[in-house]
Amino acid sequence: MTIVPIAGIGSVTSGGGAATKASSGFGDAIARGIDNVSNLQNSADNLLANFAAGGNVQIHEVMAATSKATLGMQVMVEIRNKALEAYQQIMNIQV
Repeated sequence: MTIVPIAGIGSVTSGGGAATKASSGFGDAIARGIDNVSNLQNSADNLLANFAAGGNVQIHEVMAATSKATLGMQVMVEIRNKALEAYQQIMNIQV
């Protein structure tokens, strides 16, 4: 049995255990988060429309999906607020 070393931060391990530089950055993570929240909202909308049309959807499924979408949006807004606050602090640094 071989033990594969743990990769450093910002790198991923391949099957052979060699560390390679990760190609994703903060912008990519934000884009993936926005896509994720968009998918959650679309899923909640679809479930709600199906429920309203009398489809085979339970109310608890609709409530869970809308809660996930709401929480995802709140998290993305807080991330945006923190990033904007950090940017403003950096811009206020006297050189």
